[in-house]
Amino acid sequence: MEVYALQLVLSLLLFLRCTAIIALAPIFGHVSVPVQVKAGFGVFMAMVLYPVIAAQHPVVDLQLAGLVVLAVQEVLTGLLIGFAMGLVFAGVRAAGELIGFDLGLSIATAFDPETGVNNVVGGFLYLVMLLVFMLLNGHHHVLQAMLLSYETVPISGFTVNGAMAQQLVTLSGVVFVIALKCAAPIIVASFLINVALAILSRVAPQVQVFIISFPIKIGVGLIVLMTAAPFLVYAFKTLLAGFEEDMVQLLRVM
Repeated sequence: MEVYALQLVLSLLLFLRCTAIIALAPIFGHVSVPVQVKAGFGVFMAMVLYPVIAAQHPVVDLQLAGLVVLAVQEVLTGLLIGFAMGLVFAGVRAAGELIGFDLGLSIATAFDPETGVNNVVGGFLYLVMLLVFMLLNGHHHVLQAMLLSYETVPISGFTVNGAMAQQLVTLSGVVFVIALKCAAPIIVASFLINVALAILSRVAPQVQVFIISFPIKIGVGLIVLMTAAPFLVYAFKTLLAGFEEDMVQLLRVM
């Protein structure tokens, strides 16, 4: 009886971590994916990983208090991994916020149910980032991260330490770096337009600079965005490749 109880508890612990990762991971954790599908995929991954993890003979406390602690540890481990995976996409959304605000598109209403904000440019860049992520087999890396997490953070092996906190802070800082890098061409173009319009307002005071500034900034901004699109895709590929290494480093210090 104790053997069956151990198998059941181990399966539940695997389900908790896998489902927590899926809930926040890119693509798998998108709001358009039904909760039933996420839970079913978590069950599937738990079944796939069970023979591998059971062969390691993990130490599992069958007492109620110990089970609660293990369950919390597994959920926290999965949420941290999924949260770290989504940071690079948060940086892209932040870049869209900067671009939309600079071009005057922040008032456009394109509600994003996942983030709860209106961000046309950010939604576009996010979709492009998802396509690049899938082209690079990023969804495979999410599944590999599940297996690697059990090699670096076995069941009942989760601990909060300074190295993990430092790595999370570093990964969080990447959000602002990505936002500035992706939005830099638009910000520079908008700054030059503002300088040109300021000079125009001095040379020809009769020109309604405030009125003509909106279509000019939007038009030039869209042209710059279309011109920089291939470079943005290349930048996304570079960011994702480097971020995978950062994720592996995070798993090693957890």
